[in-house]
Order: sequence, then C-alpha cells, then structure tokens
Amino acid sequence: MAEIRLQIPDELVSEFQGKLSENTKPTEIARDAISLYKWAVSERSKGNVILSSDNDGTNLTRVTMPALDSIKQG
Repeated sequence: MAEIRLQIPDELVSEFQGKLSENTKPTEIARDAISLYKWAVSERSKGNVILSSDNDGTNLTRVTMPALDSIKQG
C-alpha cells in the first residue's frame, strides 16, 4: 500500500472544520478527498462529465481540472 504524506495548511483545515465539524481530523479530510477524486476519475473514464448545481438542480457548472480532462475514456 502506498503511503502519502500531505502538508495541509492549518488555515485550510480550519476552513473545512468550520464547514464540517471541529472534530474532523486532517486524515479524514484527505481520505474523503481521495475518495471523491477516485469517483471523479472513474466517471470521466466512462465518458461522463462532472457537474455542480444549486439545490434545485439548475445553474449547472462543469467541474474541470487538467488531470480529469486528460483521462482516457473507455
């Protein structure tokens, strides 16, 4: 199993904790971020796009980043 060491700025951890829970640990944030990235890579490899919308499903915005845009489909 690969081991990844990250340095996450304290301000970013505090920002996440303010929106989630003060008890959220940096390791949980990193684990969830990797899970979300894994899902996004899987979706893009199927040819799907990643979208964000407001609560009622309107005002769609396509989520892009160079790594996701370079994924081979199929």
